[in-house]
Amino acid sequence: MPELISIAFFITFGLVLLFFGADWLVKGSITLALHLGLSPLIVGLTVVALGTSFPEAIVSIQASIGNKGGIAIGNVVGSNILNIALILGLSALFNPLKVDSHLVKADVPLLAGASFMLLVLLEDLHISRMEGAFLLLCICGYIFGNIMTVKRTSYDENKIKGMDIPKDTSENFGRDIILLLLGLIVLGIGSNFLVDGSVELARLWGLSEALIGLTIVSIGTGTPELATALMAAYRKKSDLAIGNAIGSNLFNIMFVVGLAALVSPLDANGIKFSDLYVMLALSVILLPTVITGRVIDRKEGFLFLAIYIGYLYYLWPA
Repeated sequence: MPELISIAFFITFGLVLLFFGADWLVKGSITLALHLGLSPLIVGLTVVALGTSFPEAIVSIQASIGNKGGIAIGNVVGSNILNIALILGLSALFNPLKVDSHLVKADVPLLAGASFMLLVLLEDLHISRMEGAFLLLCICGYIFGNIMTVKRTSYDENKIKGMDIPKDTSENFGRDIILLLLGLIVLGIGSNFLVDGSVELARLWGLSEALIGLTIVSIGTGTPELATALMAAYRKKSDLAIGNAIGSNLFNIMFVVGLAALVSPLDANGIKFSDLYVMLALSVILLPTVITGRVIDRKEGFLFLAIYIGYLYYLWPA
């Protein structure tokens, strides 16, 4: 029992640090990007999505360094399933979600393609450094494509409703830079606690590292996306709620997996193809709804939640 209490403390403390670290990182990153001359729309599409994916990145890198590939890949796959099934499901229960932004609509087919690409790369349950570098090139192409799209089209066509961007970047510039650096440090410390506690929990309960990554770790690192999406849905800002989930999933696949594999090749021990199929299927389910402009209503929200609960039931050993 004392050992379990110690593990619970490690995991809980790690999650708290990840939550605050991500929040500080996003705030500081937005101010820095605007100060450097990036448009508010680009900041919302890239910097915010990257910032909310940073907990996954730090945890996956930490896991890859410790040769815990199951946690690293499980974290990404579990987070992507959580972002659609749980986060969009809960958000739709607050308020039905409809996407108006052209760019957010375009990101959904990209996500389906990226999910399929990850499934192909994991055919041998291994991500090499070369494959990691390829994924990082893909995310660079995605960011460049977004920048060029914004430049070619009008703001009204591509605007994302509900994006809160500060207009005066000089007012608190110094404070926000400190927040950015502090956020990075806190994320690093929090990821250490979370990974160490998760590995010990897996050992104590006889669970696989992949299962811990797919459930406990992914839920923990998904808290920034969850908080952002629920607040956006509560304020009836559908574009922001869906855009945050989709953008985060794209960054998880290409940036998080790519960077972690570049640091140390990943062996996806314990990851099953059924996990990857669920991730891909959820991306495909979103396609007709978002592209045709239909609303993700409360019934579909319940469906997404049912899928997530059923997936957890399927995962957890009897």
